[in-house]
Amino acid sequence: MAAKIYDKIPIVDTARRCGLVLDSRTLRRKEVEASCPFCGDHGPGKYHLSLNTDTDQYRCNLCGTHGNSVSLYARIKGICNKEAYLELAHESKVYPLPQSPSPQTQERQPCSLDQRHAVYSDMLAHLTLLPKHGENLLERGLSEERIRRNEYRSMPETERGRRLLTDLLRSHGHDLHGIPGFRTYYSDWTLSGPNGFLIPVRNKDGLIQGLKIRLDDAQQANRKYRWLSSRNLPSGTRSYSWVHVTGNTQSKRAFLTEGPLKGDVASFLAQDALFICIGGVNALNGLNDTIRGLGVREVIEAMDMDQMTNPNVRSAILTMRKEVQKIPGIRYSKYTWNPAYKGVDDYLLSRAATM
Repeated sequence: MAAKIYDKIPIVDTARRCGLVLDSRTLRRKEVEASCPFCGDHGPGKYHLSLNTDTDQYRCNLCGTHGNSVSLYARIKGICNKEAYLELAHESKVYPLPQSPSPQTQERQPCSLDQRHAVYSDMLAHLTLLPKHGENLLERGLSEERIRRNEYRSMPETERGRRLLTDLLRSHGHDLHGIPGFRTYYSDWTLSGPNGFLIPVRNKDGLIQGLKIRLDDAQQANRKYRWLSSRNLPSGTRSYSWVHVTGNTQSKRAFLTEGPLKGDVASFLAQDALFICIGGVNALNGLNDTIRGLGVREVIEAMDMDQMTNPNVRSAILTMRKEVQKIPGIRYSKYTWNPAYKGVDDYLLSRAATM
């Protein structure tokens, strides 16, 4: 009986039993691609989960979640590894048909902004910032005082720490249903997400809409950030790509860039200039409403310089530009700098270093 631990449990068969969406074009390859059930960026045509048919290991190229056939099945089904192994080892040819997310799928939506702000504010008040994360933020050009004011915090790195945090929040009267990032494991609440530091994403009134994680272990340079989300997990809630506002909200001039941390840094280095930050070049939902709500008269585009070499980024920025230019009474211009510096934050930091 003990020898059964060496049975080969094919990762692709396990993925099918879990109902994952597979990319049929990759089924004959060593690395089969599938939708990732653990992170918030998935849907029709998106396959971030790599399934290695030689080692029967999986890894998400977006959120970094990884493991083997047993741990994949256990996590999705909400059971322990031993139970998962026993179920997988029992032969079964009945697999659920893979289905893409559809309007009929019941998916928990985030609760009200006031509720999210209350939970996240209390959560951040009980977390600390690890030295390695503080050093990262200082290297970006932020001051210690601004780091404290912006309330960056480190994700709890142990499951015990995450459960203690959720117990504390619940003891303070917070309902965690509808709060992206929180989920249940059996009957216990816990916090989901990779290790890294948290970036509060605020609206024009300073309320925390959601949290973004700057990952410690980013496998790809363009995937260093992930929304705190518990989409598709037990009692979990999806996150949206909220628009972040930072700086002097009384200003009639706003700079437009990608990424909340980039905007925080650039705003600080530019003497509290108003920055409006989208979550990604294609994440335009809520952008025009934010601009209108701020009452600005001038928008200055300050998007990354990789648009000069990446046609997909350039096309997305052009779409964004056209949308913003539709707002009546808005003067729109483009801020340019030495392309040796990818982002406006990098450029402003280099300029500050020479002063």
